[in-house]
Amino acid sequence: MAAVFGDGATVRDDGITRAGEAEIHEWIQTHLIDPKIVITPTSFAGDRLVASGEGEFTGGPLSFAFVFGIKDDRVTDLTIDPV
Repeated sequence: MAAVFGDGATVRDDGITRAGEAEIHEWIQTHLIDPKIVITPTSFAGDRLVASGEGEFTGGPLSFAFVFGIKDDRVTDLTIDPV
């Protein structure tokens, strides 16, 4: 998963911004892999993907909007907000 992020990429999720390879790897592990998240896309337009997230967390499933910045086929920034 981390391979899609470019050098210096950022991820903003839960009101916290993670920057760089190590912080993004840690975010992937703790927010996606450990809780066994399954993301099911429901719509996509421009740079915004809306998806349902389900897994081992309280209150799920939940809908999220994923907004991507892309340069040279790599994600430069990703912001995730509840919908």
